[in-house]
Amino acid sequence: MADSQPTFWLGTYTADGDGTAAGIVALTREDAGTLRPSFAHAAQSPSWLTVHPEHPVVYASEEFTGRVLALRPDGVTLDALADTTVDAGVCHLSVAPDGSALVAADYGTGAIIWIPLSDDGRFAGRPVVTEPASRDPYGFDADDDTGLASLSTPDAAAREPHAHQSRWLPNGLVVTTDLGFDLVRVWRPTRSGLVHRQDVSLPRGVGPRHTLWHESGHLHVLTEYSGEVFTLRFDESGALRVLTAVRASADSLENDDTGAEIAIGDRRDRLYVGIRGTNRISTLEVRGDGTELRAIGDVESGGNWPRHHIVDGAVVHVAHQFSGDVATHRLDDRTGIPRTVVGTVETGSATCLARASVNIDS
Repeated sequence: MADSQPTFWLGTYTADGDGTAAGIVALTREDAGTLRPSFAHAAQSPSWLTVHPEHPVVYASEEFTGRVLALRPDGVTLDALADTTVDAGVCHLSVAPDGSALVAADYGTGAIIWIPLSDDGRFAGRPVVTEPASRDPYGFDADDDTGLASLSTPDAAAREPHAHQSRWLPNGLVVTTDLGFDLVRVWRPTRSGLVHRQDVSLPRGVGPRHTLWHESGHLHVLTEYSGEVFTLRFDESGALRVLTAVRASADSLENDDTGAEIAIGDRRDRLYVGIRGTNRISTLEVRGDGTELRAIGDVESGGNWPRHHIVDGAVVHVAHQFSGDVATHRLDDRTGIPRTVVGTVETGSATCLARASVNIDS
């Protein structure tokens, strides 16, 4: 029998985000690997969810209210523990591996926000807001800065900072992406907040969105606008450097295609990228020492606007924003490419999936 406890939490857009869903949906894995909803918790457009590494606490970012929620699962409900308010546009959350702090990325202001946590996972103080990136590298020569030319660099009509994601790295540092200024930013955590260490400029207009840390020591950065994966690594001096860039799709990209999420599963030599627009999941092979990536196959995502996905053993769950569902694909045993849609569950306007228990790759 399938476990009755939630396997995943799903964030959804509600009416304030032009969505139709309830907020946070609990999803339980069935024996076939498919998912079924078990209960919902009312929240206003929680665009990102994450969980505490030690305690049963779920954190949610309400994108349009600017609230960050701390919730505790209790049977068939989520109990509110606390909330704090930052600025509207908060779109991503990540928790320190030791559970000492929560980092929020604010798309609206471009700021990165440090929220201290107590030993039980509750909020332990007022949020500490860092200033957004102030340097707009719009006019720099991208080739001179990185040694790389982007495969596609659409014109950017407006240049404003848009923080999009944060990730805690094994070396103790935190990296964030700024989609508006085409930056990967490096921070050193302290007890009182984040200290800025380095900015890495990507080519103009690529729009760095989400990152993935690979155990080979490489940071892979998916770009939203150009649909590429940039591979970065820390050099001997401790500086983060760009090594390579490849198109995130085995097939050509259409003008309206945008990169969404990059994920890894049990096969550490396969990465999975969501492409919105033509609605695909692309599989990339990790080669050599981890520096080289090669797209080996694209498949239809099984819905409209694949905003987020998670690899779950032999399957990958794809959350679709516009069609309002989660499609489950079985992975091919030999190639690792998604092959068969084994089930779809209607959920409302899906934004992200989070494992109900901690996983460093989420």
